Amino acid sequence: MRLFLYLLLFSLAFSCKKEEKQSLVEKSGRQTNIFYKKSFAFLDQDKLDSAYLYFNKSKELFLRKNDSLGVAKCIVNIAILQEKVGDNYGSIESSLSAFKYLKEKDTLHHPFMFCNYNNLGVASCNLKNYNDAKRFYNKALPFASDSIDRIMTANNIAIVYHNQKRYHKAITIYKKLLDSLDSKSEFYPKILINYSRSKWFQNSTYNPVGNYLTAEKLSRKAGDEWTTDAVYSYLSSYYLNKAKDSSRYYATKMLDLSKKLKYPADELEALQILIKVANGEENQEFFDRYITLQDSVLLAQNKAKNQFALIRFESEKTKSENLILQKEKVLQKFKMEKQKLVIWLLIIIFVCAASTGFMWVLRRRKRLILEAEKKLQEQRLDFSKKVHDVVANGLYEVIATIENQNNIPKEKILDKLEIMYEKSRDLSYEDHKDIELEEKISALIGSFDNYETRIIIIGNDSTFWEDISADAFEELYQVIRELLVNMKKHSNASQVIIRFNKNDNSNEISYSDNGIGVSENKAEKNGFTNIRSRLAKINAEMNIDNNSPGLKLLIKHKR
Repeated sequence: MRLFLYLLLFSLAFSCKKEEKQSLVEKSGRQTNIFYKKSFAFLDQDKLDSAYLYFNKSKELFLRKNDSLGVAKCIVNIAILQEKVGDNYGSIESSLSAFKYLKEKDTLHHPFMFCNYNNLGVASCNLKNYNDAKRFYNKALPFASDSIDRIMTANNIAIVYHNQKRYHKAITIYKKLLDSLDSKSEFYPKILINYSRSKWFQNSTYNPVGNYLTAEKLSRKAGDEWTTDAVYSYLSSYYLNKAKDSSRYYATKMLDLSKKLKYPADELEALQILIKVANGEENQEFFDRYITLQDSVLLAQNKAKNQFALIRFESEKTKSENLILQKEKVLQKFKMEKQKLVIWLLIIIFVCAASTGFMWVLRRRKRLILEAEKKLQEQRLDFSKKVHDVVANGLYEVIATIENQNNIPKEKILDKLEIMYEKSRDLSYEDHKDIELEEKISALIGSFDNYETRIIIIGNDSTFWEDISADAFEELYQVIRELLVNMKKHSNASQVIIRFNKNDNSNEISYSDNGIGVSENKAEKNGFTNIRSRLAKINAEMNIDNNSPGLKLLIKHKR
């Protein structure tokens, strides 16, 4: 299985090389993205995390220039790096996001469309999603720019068929590729060993060794150590159950060459075979080396994944901060006449809206005043009627008694007058209650409500005031008035909320505004001492919340 992975990576690496070449050819008059160049410099040094970081930086620079192709190039490279460190799901996600910046109809985008579809095929194949892999490779074919792209894509499709155990289809593709290639082609030994292995998998009696050795000779002559390494992998696997000495020989050569190439995956594969063919202490030695190297590889992959995730997080964070701090570039200037028209339309709309709002406030205020006056007039008429019924009739009764009865005892007259006094006092109290305390409070608060300061009243109804004595009401009335006066003079508030809430043991009045607020020290200088004094008379207390913007306080009156 090792060479199949190698050839997938080979085709992907080849596409990246070609993409790098393409990316450095900028349009005339445009400055090259320096971050993009640095990314490839770090790739050549095998510093993947630094390359990933600079691909992200170059992507942001391309975004600011509205260069969709540049953005797509960076994202495709990021996806390839993610696949390289084993983050296949992340690689697929990045590749899919690149398509919104790629245009199928633009031929300049075709090399990167090819590379992106190819990467999706590689990542899907790594995850054993072979149907998806084949679909992506087929999508890549229309964007292949030359015969090399088509050869590598066809090879990758054949690899998918092999992994699906559809060896006949794989062999058919390999045979066509071999027939189209000259034996001197650099791709000939690569296709030859794939073809031979699929033939062996299809028919266990087939001997692929001759082709493997031919491929080894050609690759060594061309200085292609990767293909030589792959040949050793195939030969050691072929001889594993046939000639253990031969299997061990080629596995040892594969181990040495993979170390030179710094490819841990092949080292692990070579050690696996050596563990199977070695004996005694040597077997244990290979096993220990395998476990150590495997842990090291997993640790390196996880570290790379985490580092990539951290870089991506920091990049997104920086992008968000820059979006907040930076001003948008000036948009295209509108024609002067159109700009004037828009400005005048906005002014007219604003004036109309302001006038409508002002007239609505005036009409509402006038309506409330008329309603209050009407209510007051009705209460006055009602009170006059009660005065007539209670006081006038009572006086008439006393006068009639004095006129019609002689020698009336003084005590009897005093009793009648005392009864009249009690009735008049009760009448005064009833009048105080009949005025409806909530209306009096509403009228008080409403006198401070205007278009500059909106006052919202919540819970001011008859049930709130029904258990409150006249003396307590008077003190609370004066406290509310003092709060509103202070608000008007000092707070510059545009909104006030007064809430009346009745609990089992107390009545609560909460006041809050969005003004400048007041500290605890200043509160005592702005009439709050007088307020606390009033509240103390009626067994009430006030608490100021210093942690909220504006002024917020709560008055509790215990019943």
